[in-house]
Amino acid sequence: MSVHSPPVVWIVDDDEDDQYLFEIAFKTLKPPVNVRRLNDGEELLPALDESDIKPSLILLDLNMPHLNGFEVLQQLRAEPAYKSLPVVVLTTSSHYEDEAKAMELGANAFLTKPGSSGKLLMLFGQLVQQWKIN
Repeated sequence: MSVHSPPVVWIVDDDEDDQYLFEIAFKTLKPPVNVRRLNDGEELLPALDESDIKPSLILLDLNMPHLNGFEVLQQLRAEPAYKSLPVVVLTTSSHYEDEAKAMELGANAFLTKPGSSGKLLMLFGQLVQQWKIN
């Protein structure tokens, strides 16, 4: 058995400030939620393949330099082992077209990043309940 608690929520976002804020927000929840941070979409599939513990939820940004969120969703959903992993797109975009495309590619939800830490905590608390992470 591992000495470390397994990561539960994987954050895939190239913005290190957002990653940090999201991690702090999840750790502030009661009980705290473990996270794993990935910097780009191209890191996700190899990380999933190498990990014995799969995430309970993946938070995926759309706008990343090497492999964007749409491309990640397409690749992820093409893999039978990962079709049922819950993926919530969490992005600065509030465009209906982006939401429609993300949902068509297999996202479970599409959310716009909140502007305040209070709203972020509330949102993550709702995600934890909705996806039964704790």
